[in-house]
Amino acid sequence: MGGDKTYQTGPLTALFLSAGILLVLHSPAHSQARDRVFFRANALVVVIGATEDEANGGQAPVVIDFNLLTKSASGQAAPDLIRAEGFVFNANSGFDPGHYFSGGASRLDINDELSGGNFSNPGGGDIDFLDATDRLTAFELDIDTDINTRRARNVSRFLVASNVPFDIFAESTNLTTSGDFTAFDYSNIGFRAIINRTGGSGVGRWGAAAQNPAIGGSGIDDTVNDLGDMSRGPVKLFDGGRRTARFRGTLLEQAVSFNIRYALSGAENAGQVNDYDLSLGHGTIGAQVSYTVYTP
Repeated sequence: MGGDKTYQTGPLTALFLSAGILLVLHSPAHSQARDRVFFRANALVVVIGATEDEANGGQAPVVIDFNLLTKSASGQAAPDLIRAEGFVFNANSGFDPGHYFSGGASRLDINDELSGGNFSNPGGGDIDFLDATDRLTAFELDIDTDINTRRARNVSRFLVASNVPFDIFAESTNLTTSGDFTAFDYSNIGFRAIINRTGGSGVGRWGAAAQNPAIGGSGIDDTVNDLGDMSRGPVKLFDGGRRTARFRGTLLEQAVSFNIRYALSGAENAGQVNDYDLSLGHGTIGAQVSYTVYTP
């Protein structure tokens, strides 16, 4: 019997070994490919203006600022991917570069005339300047008739498109005066800013897919009435509450316009009211105003 046990053990061992070999040969192979998909839309504000003023060959419309807004406090400058200075448009229905303000005398309007006083610009010069090529028809006057710098003059504007709320700060610098205006300062240049959600016509149209970015914020600070209010450092001119983009569209379709009106005044806090009088004499006054987009 002992021999029988020895004889049967060999085949059993062999069967177990064979099964183990079969398991190794038939185990499946493994391979793997991974793909991680990720998108991020940064907080973005695009400012549209001109590359220069009209006298220096400015081109428009051009994106002059491409700002990536951060989570810093308002007044913290946003990173700007475009390293160039921008200029404003003229405030008309197109995208013409801004005025070169040394080009001529400010245009005067006739107020409260009884008849006549029609202004024309046959020389082809800028309609906002008064020069020897302009023409004025004879006008009848009475005790109330007067002359003034052009009323409600829309001097300049720039467009903003954004996917996020934003603030705008303004600062006036580089005051220059001459003649009888040497006694004037920043406060003698009145100021008013407004937002137009849409406007223009044809290829100059903008804002068809935009919304008012002031809603949700305090909007434009209407206590800023002259350049003196922004001459001691940047002031918050606009406090935004939401993005400009309302519907799907292009940058121009999603942009709103900030229109800036200036006025010559014999007193401070004039806002948009021009109150030039012959008693002020003649001379020049000018300044530079910078508008900067900041994180809200």
